[in-house]
Amino acid sequence: KEAVVTDGEDPAYRVIRNAIKERKFYLEQVNAYSCDVYIKGLQRVTEHPDKIMGMDVDIDGEIDSLSGIVYLSESVSKFNFKQPDKIKEEMVSSKVSGDNKAFSYNRASDMMFNFYENVIEIEDLSERGFVSPIANDAMLFYNYRLVGTIIQNDSIINKIEVTPKRKTDPCFRGYIYIMENSWRIYSTELYLTKDAQIDFVDTLMINQNFVPVDKDVWMVFSNKFTFNFGFMGVKGNGYYVGVNSNYVLDPDFPKKFFNNEEMHVNDDANTRDSMYWEDTRPVPLSLEEIRDYRRRDSLALIRNSKGYMDSLDRKTNRPKVGEIIFTGYTFSRRYNQFSVGVSPLVRALSYNTVQGVKLGMDVSLFKSWENNRYFSFTPSTSYGLSDRKFYLDGEATYEYKPIKFARITVAGGTQTAQLNSKEPVPVFVNTCYTLLAKKNYMKLYARDYVNVNWHTEVVNGIMFTGEVDYSNRRPLFNTSYYYFDASEVIHGKFMNSYSNTLDNRYFTSNDPLHPNDNLSAAFNAHKAATINLQMTFRYKQKYYTRPNEKIILGSKYPTLGIQYRRGIPGIFGSSTDYDFLKVSIRDELDLKLFGKFRYYLGMGKFVSKNHLPFPDYYHFLGNQTIWSTFPQQSYQLLDYYNFSTDNWYLEAHAENHFGGFIFDKIPFIKKAHFTEVVGVNFLMTDKVPSYYEVYFGADKLGIIRIDFALGYMQNAKVSAGLRFGLRL
Repeated sequence: KEAVVTDGEDPAYRVIRNAIKERKFYLEQVNAYSCDVYIKGLQRVTEHPDKIMGMDVDIDGEIDSLSGIVYLSESVSKFNFKQPDKIKEEMVSSKVSGDNKAFSYNRASDMMFNFYENVIEIEDLSERGFVSPIANDAMLFYNYRLVGTIIQNDSIINKIEVTPKRKTDPCFRGYIYIMENSWRIYSTELYLTKDAQIDFVDTLMINQNFVPVDKDVWMVFSNKFTFNFGFMGVKGNGYYVGVNSNYVLDPDFPKKFFNNEEMHVNDDANTRDSMYWEDTRPVPLSLEEIRDYRRRDSLALIRNSKGYMDSLDRKTNRPKVGEIIFTGYTFSRRYNQFSVGVSPLVRALSYNTVQGVKLGMDVSLFKSWENNRYFSFTPSTSYGLSDRKFYLDGEATYEYKPIKFARITVAGGTQTAQLNSKEPVPVFVNTCYTLLAKKNYMKLYARDYVNVNWHTEVVNGIMFTGEVDYSNRRPLFNTSYYYFDASEVIHGKFMNSYSNTLDNRYFTSNDPLHPNDNLSAAFNAHKAATINLQMTFRYKQKYYTRPNEKIILGSKYPTLGIQYRRGIPGIFGSSTDYDFLKVSIRDELDLKLFGKFRYYLGMGKFVSKNHLPFPDYYHFLGNQTIWSTFPQQSYQLLDYYNFSTDNWYLEAHAENHFGGFIFDKIPFIKKAHFTEVVGVNFLMTDKVPSYYEVYFGADKLGIIRIDFALGYMQNAKVSAGLRFGLRL
């Protein structure tokens, strides 16, 4: 019947206040439970361009021309939970339309949104969480309106409309149904829009329904997520439906039942026949879904045949101009799971002051097997037109046990390498800065080398990497001084060359220690044998396993890293003789409405240095250009080599991604849907008592980013600048 508003307040507020009072009780009411979970997911594309950045969007014809469906999957799992956050899930059956060998990526835990939590976390959609309509402080974020009441089985159910107080608050819109007297959630019809600063998805609708499973205990019976998305001209929609059944409250779980493996996909999960699914699925298939299963399962027989794959190869293996120039060309043999790729022309041509115009090409050979093992081989070749030297090397990797991340890599040949093995200066960026700004930041040396690297997971949470390297190192010198001069371009002179190798008018030498002496070398030629051992420890690392695959979910504890590097003298003429130790700790913390906080702390010391050549110094990931990919252990403004140390260091990096917490309160800026980043970098060495940076940035879609940074040496400002690029 008609709702009556008294004293200027909507009756919904009385209901919500009572629901908030009972929120914590219902959150913790059931200590443990198990249930069966059926999930069906569907995704479709409704609009798409033929090409994006020169690449075909639907090269394999996976988009159904009639329905637009690209993915349809079903799964059945046994889900187990124990307070406060212990999860154990077993996928017992899986079905993927068009691929009877595949396993679904459905996870019951991804469907278990709990609005009794104060903040709802939705990974991949936002850096921060979303306020529940019945959170403790929900009335600071929401307006409420009683739409009406429903009487069902002698129970009164209040239908309450919820809207954000501020348009861009991290809040839901829609309806929440609260039962009178018990004040529990009966169902939800809530949704998020772009106004809530979600990425990639335009709208996400969450429908939940609860049912009684015991006296005074109601549990989720069904979840349905419906979404619309749009990105780079591709538009579509989809849904995921989850149905929970066969609840058992407070089951007697065996001792150590809950461990670090949160989910396991059985090896035979994809072997169920159509009769099984007919008897099991609680939600009947729509006519569209029936058609998609029939169509894709029929096409799968054709598409998995050698004849079809060979015909597809003949079509896609034809070289295209865009591939040759911009993206690289790949020749495939799909049936044999083999491919050969060639780097694009834009990467074949570069420039540096050591080699001059550099011509280079990379070729990649890749072979995989159905058990996720793979082998790759990548030979690389380059030639400098100025120094007239030819380089050829290659790298081969064999991953032989994917579930343990076990692989071995062998590399060798002759190459030019940056003095800083972290390679802080990208080739294309160096080319632009050298030719246009007369800044030759990249510093190179030559080496003939053999390298063997072995990586594996020892036990869950402990990764080990062992590397042995032998190199014959030689210093290099500048041989070329070309650049573009804007004033001369105006007069028709496109290049100006200073051929005198002693003329250091614009460019620094290839020795960062003596930038004004073009005949100086950062080190003397020598042979180096080194061994590098690294281990990372992540306590109680959560993961889930699929046949021949392990997916790491993370841990609530930080990751500890230990490294030992040794220069071994006397092996094949090696003269290096030093010992280096390093420890580090890093983590990412969920600050709920305040986003994600990431930090890294590292310290290292050369405990001995009888012979420590400059390439073996500890170098930092600095940046003197406007371009950045924003890696966590980097500095925004730091010189590439001035702070390199042969003694000890302490570095710290901290960064908070607020996910729109600040920007969505600023007019005009909030409409652009940028999210804010704030961070600080710190460095101390035996020679530098204190260097630190503070920076403020704007991030778009977690991809495009621009920062403004300030650098301070012993509390005095020494630098400032903008950095923009792609966040990796």
